[in-house]
Amino acid sequence: MPDKKGAQIDDIVFEEEGASAGFELKKLREKLKECQRQKDEYLAGWQRAKADLVNARNEEEKRSEEFRKYAELSLIEDILPVVDGFENAFKEESWKKVDKAWQNGIKYLYNQFISVLKEHNLEPIDAVGKKFNPEEHEAFAEVSVDDEKDDGIVIEELRKGYKMRGKVVRPAQVKVGKYKA
Repeated sequence: MPDKKGAQIDDIVFEEEGASAGFELKKLREKLKECQRQKDEYLAGWQRAKADLVNARNEEEKRSEEFRKYAELSLIEDILPVVDGFENAFKEESWKKVDKAWQNGIKYLYNQFISVLKEHNLEPIDAVGKKFNPEEHEAFAEVSVDDEKDDGIVIEELRKGYKMRGKVVRPAQVKVGKYKA
């Protein structure tokens, strides 16, 4: 609202009489500095908020991926006994007596299971003939061997072990050679 000496615009009074231009310029510079300081403060706050949002999204994405991997791993661990059941059935003497058409059908289903597991990055641990590795193998028994080079070598696999993305999901149950001089 205008007063007796001049008009007021944005908190700055322009006086008509007796005011020095230098004084008014000084006021304008102070006001400009204050506006610049506020702008910098708001910009910094906005940039921090934007960075926080990006970080929160990244964290949420990581948590979501971990949850998905855990759920996938849990399901695969539940399926592995079914795969074991197939493999054990194939070893049975009675399996050879089953009609060939049935055998083919059952093997087809088994291969589908294996295919799905491979699609989910599950791979069997190669055990027989390898050096015993406690991270990948679970020693079920020791077997006497005549050759010293077979000492500590996996002789037989009792149950397959599996890895998922390089991490052991289930160690292989094995028999390990033990050389006795």
